Amino acid sequence: MKTTISFFLLLLSILSFGQSIQINGSITAENTKEQLASATVSIFKAVDHTLQQSTKTNAAGQYKLEVTTAEFYIKVNLAGYKPVQSTILKNTNTNQTQNFILEENFVAIDEVVVMQTNKILTLKGDKMIFDIDKAGFGTGNDALETLTKLPGVRLDKDEKVVFRGSNNVQIMIDGKPALLTGEELKQYLKTMDGANIKAVEIIANPSAKYDASGSAGIFNIVLKKSAAKGLTGNIKTSVGYAEFIKNYNGINLYNNTEKWNFKYGLSYGYTESVNHRKIDQTIVNPGNTLLLEQNNDWLPVSNSYSGNFGVGHQLTKNANLGASFNYSIYNSAEVTNGRTNEFDNSVYKRYTILKTDDDILNKTIIGNVFYNFASDSLDTKVDAQINFANYNNTSERETSNFYFTANTNDMYKNGDQIKYNNPTNYNILSAKVDVEHKVNEALNIETGAKYSYVNNDYDIDLRERNSSGIYIPNTNRSNRLIYKESIFSGYGIANYKSGKFDFQAGLRAEYIDYNATSLTSGTSNKDQYLSLFPSFSVNANMENNQYKFSYSRRIQRPRYLYLNPYYEYTDTYNVSVGNPDLTPQFTNAFELVWINKQKTSLSLFANFSTDEMYQIISYNPENKITTLYYDNIGSSKSIGLSFNSSWKVKKYWDMQLNSELSYGQAKSDLEGYKFNDSGISYYTGLNQTFNFGKNWNATWNSFYSQSGRYGNSTFKPSYDLSFSVRKDFLDKKLRLSLSAQNVLKKSQWIQETQQDNVTTNWTNRWETRKFTLAATYNFGNAKKKEVKDGDLSDEQNRL
Repeated sequence: MKTTISFFLLLLSILSFGQSIQINGSITAENTKEQLASATVSIFKAVDHTLQQSTKTNAAGQYKLEVTTAEFYIKVNLAGYKPVQSTILKNTNTNQTQNFILEENFVAIDEVVVMQTNKILTLKGDKMIFDIDKAGFGTGNDALETLTKLPGVRLDKDEKVVFRGSNNVQIMIDGKPALLTGEELKQYLKTMDGANIKAVEIIANPSAKYDASGSAGIFNIVLKKSAAKGLTGNIKTSVGYAEFIKNYNGINLYNNTEKWNFKYGLSYGYTESVNHRKIDQTIVNPGNTLLLEQNNDWLPVSNSYSGNFGVGHQLTKNANLGASFNYSIYNSAEVTNGRTNEFDNSVYKRYTILKTDDDILNKTIIGNVFYNFASDSLDTKVDAQINFANYNNTSERETSNFYFTANTNDMYKNGDQIKYNNPTNYNILSAKVDVEHKVNEALNIETGAKYSYVNNDYDIDLRERNSSGIYIPNTNRSNRLIYKESIFSGYGIANYKSGKFDFQAGLRAEYIDYNATSLTSGTSNKDQYLSLFPSFSVNANMENNQYKFSYSRRIQRPRYLYLNPYYEYTDTYNVSVGNPDLTPQFTNAFELVWINKQKTSLSLFANFSTDEMYQIISYNPENKITTLYYDNIGSSKSIGLSFNSSWKVKKYWDMQLNSELSYGQAKSDLEGYKFNDSGISYYTGLNQTFNFGKNWNATWNSFYSQSGRYGNSTFKPSYDLSFSVRKDFLDKKLRLSLSAQNVLKKSQWIQETQQDNVTTNWTNRWETRKFTLAATYNFGNAKKKEVKDGDLSDEQNRL
């Protein structure tokens, strides 16, 4: 009993340590008297100058913070204005109002200011923020290539983004879902110039406010923005060379007045590249060992075009209304040249020559109308949006296979010639509303609702050439699928603050009703179900140390195409099919984080999944065909430790170290495909920046990744080095940069899968070593209000 009372008194003393008071006020421009939105307001402890809290002003230029420190001071920063610092203030146990007036700084440019003050890797709340611009990763790359430079991120054999061993990552752009996954997301990211990315926020364990999809968390791509009033913007161009040439060009314009905000953007990219794919399969049977050596070179030549427009209007000092639209085109002419050699008991017997021509045209329209409101006290905030999207994609592929004997080079059977057409059309409509209200100084509640409707039309038409040269439809391998889906979701979150502790609990509910109808076969696959997704977190701010424990339940729903019983012909040895019986995967995610002095973080994470969706590699010995498809294998778990730290080696030299060690296990209960395997994976990356003065800067980035074993597959190491140097001219308005990326040419995907008597070794080596010369010209130097982009739901992420 005495021990219990002592523990209670100790807990009470911790919770009551430091009287919390509220600091609020407004930030105003000196010359225009305009209330300044998006200004950063930070509170520092007076005794040791450590950062305590930070926030940004709302659209009305107002802010609100809480402080427990006895003596403190406030700093205000905004691009285009001179920073302001208050005198030493005292905690008088009563709320205080502190207003600030900022003077314009006509020399500062947003990109330069950020580069001088921000580290490459910072931690803020539940986000790990990686400064792409300062690291120099975006120059000469598209957005997909840029994401691969993030700590612990790589591409799998299909060029999907993988983080912490999972490719189930939700991609957002400026806080709004990017709408796509899989092949469609890959192509969409390839239309985006990496040089326009400012930073990427990694949210490993999202709260109930976010869509429940994405067991690997959320990547939020933050784009660069002008900080100017009037007509301002930037012009960019770059040319790069690896094995082939690449070129990116873009212009972004911003025109802002006191009440109106406009943004316009145009970009064009031309890319020639290559992927060297090698697949070796060994099939051991009694008395015979068959070896298939497959070598394919995939050579795409693509053109990407993108245009965007946004407008925002400040209705009142508390309310804003706006809209944004984006139109993009991805056009790619792709050639694949391949050769497969067959060996029986190490004797070279036969070979097959492959030739594929594929013309792809994807058109995307995304639109959004939004309204937001914030009360004068900032106690109540409302955000409402209506979003729509249309995707129109076509793919016309022609594949030829010719079969020869090894000793005579004569054809031993007639060749196969197949035409594969895949027109698809997606239409999406989404509406959502989010409300946040501060009940009192300790309690804050959030709630919201969302509805989304999806109508997708997939048409797969496969035709085979007969002996007369006529292409005959293959009805067994063709299918037209109409997929309709509605999702209703709602959530509630409560935040409670007590002294140095912040508690958050939330619950999200999602109800789905879908119907997948095959017009070809006349069959239908439909279902409806309700899923609940709780989340919880507790934060503790102990002077120089911060602690966070969080939990959330997540879901990975099948991509719409995975539910289609389609047949995609890759070559005579490899095909992909759909699985209409595929069900969602659920994950319970935990994370414990320690942050020391805003410089070092240590995270312990664990993910436990059921009904895991796993790509099956199935070999048929009768026709020698390998079939790829997704199925629910059983369960998996991943437990890991992540470490990040930064330090200043010299005045001009900063270093960032990030590393991760994890244990993964996957178990399959499928008949004929059972396994229960585990392994260790690790990653380490070292990022260095150099500021030599006179506007000269350089970066040196390196990584080593060992993905170990997961399920029935083992992944080989990948590593590389990248360098860049840049120089600013014309009063820091013109920047020239030269970069060399993946100079060792060791950034590649190497996978070995062992199932029963079949061993598959898969190597994908993309065009790696690349040199890029780029130029960026910025004009304008004042303050800009933000125009929101479209926001569609998780369901759109599964196209």
